[in-house]
Amino acid sequence: MSTVPWRRSRKEPMTLLDLPCTHRTVGVEAAVRLPTVMMLVVEDACTAFAREDWRAHEPPRWRPRARRRWHSEGRRLRDKETRLRELAVQCLDTPD
Repeated sequence: MSTVPWRRSRKEPMTLLDLPCTHRTVGVEAAVRLPTVMMLVVEDACTAFAREDWRAHEPPRWRPRARRRWHSEGRRLRDKETRLRELAVQCLDTPD
């Protein structure tokens, strides 16, 4: 039995990074140590920023050509998010 209080006996809590496009979290330590995980973190962040930028620039309904291009860009972003989720499975779920 430990004589050190429970709260003090635990290691430092692991800091997590949220990856919104892949619907995952990863530890900061893993992102720093593993280049593939860092690449996943960077790609996820870039895609999340692109998604927010895309949402902020929705053209008005009276500009149908601009709306078609906007929707097309949204489909490309969704496809990229799907590829990122597949990459996350490869990087995070398979043992090294």
